[in-house]
Amino acid sequence: MPNAGEISHFYGAEPIVTYSRDFTIEPNLAYKWDTLDDGKEFVFYLREGLRWSDGEPLTADDIMFWYEDVLLNPELTPAFPRWLSPGDVPVEVTKVDEYAVSFKFAVPYGVFLDQMAFNGNAAVNYPKHYLMQFHTNHADADELAALVKERGFEQWYQLFGAQLDFQRNPDLPTVHPWKITSEDWTTTAVAERNPYYFKVDTEGNQLPYIDKMLWHIVASAEMVPMKVVSGEVDCQVHSTGINNYTLYMENRDKGSYDVHLWDFGQSATAMQLNQTKKVGEGDAEAEEVKQLLRTYEFRLALSQAIDRDDVNQLIYMGFTAPAIELWPESVRDNPEVQKEYVYDVEAANAMLDSLGMTERDGDGMRLTPEGKRLNLGIIGLPEYAIHLDVAELVMEFWREVGVATTLDSIPGEVWWPRVREGDFDVVAYQTDYARTPTGTLYALTYPRSLFPVDTSTYWAPRWGAYYATEGAEGDEPDLEDAKRLVELYDQALATVDQEAKDSIMEETFTILAVNMWPIHLGASRSEPCIIKRNFKNWATWGQVFWPFYGIKCAKPEQCYIESA
Repeated sequence: MPNAGEISHFYGAEPIVTYSRDFTIEPNLAYKWDTLDDGKEFVFYLREGLRWSDGEPLTADDIMFWYEDVLLNPELTPAFPRWLSPGDVPVEVTKVDEYAVSFKFAVPYGVFLDQMAFNGNAAVNYPKHYLMQFHTNHADADELAALVKERGFEQWYQLFGAQLDFQRNPDLPTVHPWKITSEDWTTTAVAERNPYYFKVDTEGNQLPYIDKMLWHIVASAEMVPMKVVSGEVDCQVHSTGINNYTLYMENRDKGSYDVHLWDFGQSATAMQLNQTKKVGEGDAEAEEVKQLLRTYEFRLALSQAIDRDDVNQLIYMGFTAPAIELWPESVRDNPEVQKEYVYDVEAANAMLDSLGMTERDGDGMRLTPEGKRLNLGIIGLPEYAIHLDVAELVMEFWREVGVATTLDSIPGEVWWPRVREGDFDVVAYQTDYARTPTGTLYALTYPRSLFPVDTSTYWAPRWGAYYATEGAEGDEPDLEDAKRLVELYDQALATVDQEAKDSIMEETFTILAVNMWPIHLGASRSEPCIIKRNFKNWATWGQVFWPFYGIKCAKPEQCYIESA
């Protein structure tokens, strides 16, 4: 019951290198690699004998087709991928031999192996022998033009893109353990075993064990619990919802399934206060709110007004770790950080009073120093209902200290334009780092919560836009700590040595903790993993966070269904 992205993670993320269960890089399609020239060059050595699902060999030529005919073709790739352009210089990919490929960069690229484990699946999604017939550099011009017209397209590159859509083109060869065979995803998606999949078990038996995978496509996440408790689901991780945990546990014998708690890999809900709020010309009221959002004492008061234990027990069923545990131990020991997580309504009221907001209206809500009713607009996404539930609870806590709020549930087509413009006060959403048993988990391949470098940096989207567009859009960071985070991000990208990278991240987490731009309500979140009792070999613990390919860490190709 997932979306297309979740299905692709389950049925087959097979990048050149991949993540192990402890999130270190390990071989995959490449059996080894060399890091050369202080991190400026990486050579990957593919396993000999790899084959696409139609039996054709997978070699360095397929990766070169991706590079030369896709990435370097402006009609297919108008803007060269940023993840392959450190220092704003595109990578140079060369064929070393039939099974080895070199990636050369202009600057050291310390997170390239992580990028290859995260984005490297793209390099092996382009079977040259199949896609040449749809590419202007390889196909007969007249035959290609006729095919473009026959399929209802105007340009060859539109046809080429359609042939790459694994949801709609069951003829597309793959290296994944299963191959999508259904064209219509209205109610179900089907994938069948890849007969040329390259992995085997310890006894030499070819994987995967399961011949056919079937996914039910449901209209909303609310339908997932119903299908689970009725026993219709063999395996479900995404969209189960921790708020349904008691329901799942009470019905596990009836549905003949077990319930395991997986780490989500992201924090619990964080109230992310926009430091780059868009203010119209002459809008003094919006400017006053913006300056409050940028005032540490205001953020501290809002944080101390929240009873995090209530949030944990009422929304997260007691399964989220205390928010302060999000940070490394050296940061947690900072008294200035510790006070941010203390529930203290008296201190919160005193802090708000000290900011000049002693006057209140007839509803008991505070007035700004300029005499206007203070109101914070919170936005959230409807498909992430748990964050909306948390936001409603937080609104009550803030109301207790005289801060009025509104909450808007905004669909994605409206959400992104509004976020990119900075047209909001607060976003209710998780951050993309979390506390795990082995430390603070983060992904430099997905940096939006850590550094203001992307338009989806919810606590500063306009700073993020400035970085992402090299100053063409957004606002230049005007706080020293924000500028320092940008410097640290650039350093982290170029740092190969892990100890040096750890030092960079220590400073990063310190800056985030002492500024409290996102007000964290929990250090982690859990997601119920539902496994039918005859579905064997599934991992009882895993990581849902998709930069680490989520459910793929459970190695679904090793699972099997036990006969009755």
